[in-house]
Amino acid sequence: MGIRYSRVLLVCPRFNRGRNRLAHFPLTGLGYIAEALEAAGAEVSVLDMNLGYTVKELTSRIGRFRPDIIGFTAMTLGYKAFYGMVNEIKRGYPAIKIALGGAHLSALREKVLEDCPGIDYGIFLEGDLSMCQLCQGENPEKIQGLIYRDNGKIVTNGFRNFIDDLDKIPFPKYRAFELQKYPLRQIAIVTSRGCPYDCIYCSTDASIGKKFRARSAQSILSEVEYWYGLGYREIMILDDNFTMIYERVKDFCALLGKNNFDGLRFNLTSGVRADRVDRELLLAMKGAGVKYLAFGVEAASDRVLKNIRKGEPIAVIEKSIREACEAGFIVDLFFLVGSPGETIDDLRLSFSLAKRYPVRRAMFYNLLPLPSTVLLSWLEEKKYLVRPLEDILNNTSYYKNQPCFVTPEMPLLARRSAFKQAQRVSLQVRRKFVEQGLNGPVYFKKFCSFIYTMPLVEDIVNNNRFMLLAKEKLKKTCLGRR
Repeated sequence: MGIRYSRVLLVCPRFNRGRNRLAHFPLTGLGYIAEALEAAGAEVSVLDMNLGYTVKELTSRIGRFRPDIIGFTAMTLGYKAFYGMVNEIKRGYPAIKIALGGAHLSALREKVLEDCPGIDYGIFLEGDLSMCQLCQGENPEKIQGLIYRDNGKIVTNGFRNFIDDLDKIPFPKYRAFELQKYPLRQIAIVTSRGCPYDCIYCSTDASIGKKFRARSAQSILSEVEYWYGLGYREIMILDDNFTMIYERVKDFCALLGKNNFDGLRFNLTSGVRADRVDRELLLAMKGAGVKYLAFGVEAASDRVLKNIRKGEPIAVIEKSIREACEAGFIVDLFFLVGSPGETIDDLRLSFSLAKRYPVRRAMFYNLLPLPSTVLLSWLEEKKYLVRPLEDILNNTSYYKNQPCFVTPEMPLLARRSAFKQAQRVSLQVRRKFVEQGLNGPVYFKKFCSFIYTMPLVEDIVNNNRFMLLAKEKLKKTCLGRR
């Protein structure tokens, strides 16, 4: 079997629907693909357009590197702009093959190739092996999880086997990435894959599968040691279910305790399930260097939680929030606005919960109906969508007051009002946290917290390299304990 594509350009397009349009650290998914391709003998170059690169600069990189194949990842929100960019590149470089992986492709499969003629290959679910097999010249018919064009026909292969032993997969070292261009000295790691839960709004099942698989504590420690040796002191753990296996986390914390990682900080940015932690585990994590964690609360009503199939009661969620705050963690809470069956009175329960504890943030999200979710199927069946799905996925976000659907319990105007109220609560929680972390007279603290938490100010700061660096210095001085 000969090499089919020996020069590979991996591209992360702009994610314009998120809160942070400037990448703070490299994308782990592309990192794993790059690591696998390098091990297979390919020459790899990576362009993260979220560092501020334009389409013109992308085409310039293509012209200089002259890849045999370009591998993109993509998100569903704003996908039409991405399709336009891909088709433009294909017209300019028709001989270069284009492959797509990521959550969007995994959720929609062959429809993506139908709608975007510039894409030659799609790779759904785990692409570590499939992308290497494609580049090494394996017969496309034999590559699992591959979608390809065959004489004008789109062919979708089956996907049979997830990678069970994640310890065998080399962790990303980002040699082909421009690490020096990321504004903060942060690195992200992933220690598990898959989610066995059934939340109706989540497309994780379609993108990474329900089967939960986890790396060993020793494997995670090896990655931590590597980045610590390179001077990194802040590590973001991006798992959907980091604490799923209780003893694995305890073992990892014990291993960290046996090593001298002075100044090392872990942040569980994607959140943890409240029913997968207890006081003992939280204290072990705190002692091992975990400073920040988040809980996906979604709603403070058991009835609403049951409607969205969250699978945990509010009493358990609140207990874990309380214990995490008591243990000294910086805590964020994630909520949804307008879930099926939720009334404004239910939402007020969420407001009350958000303000009851000294959390850093209480984020209230506009609930979006993503492809391949139970939520979308239900909304389409009930005819509750207020706009075409294509418009929703390309012209709204989790952070804007743009309702996508209505329910009998919360019609359109009520939804807009509810989202406004939720944003006010979110701002109150944020300002209280910042104010409590400042020193000085009361009026000085109130003024500083008011300016620091203004949405426009936070948007500017989080998307400007120099402002981000200044913010980090400010946190270490005025907000040292935060």
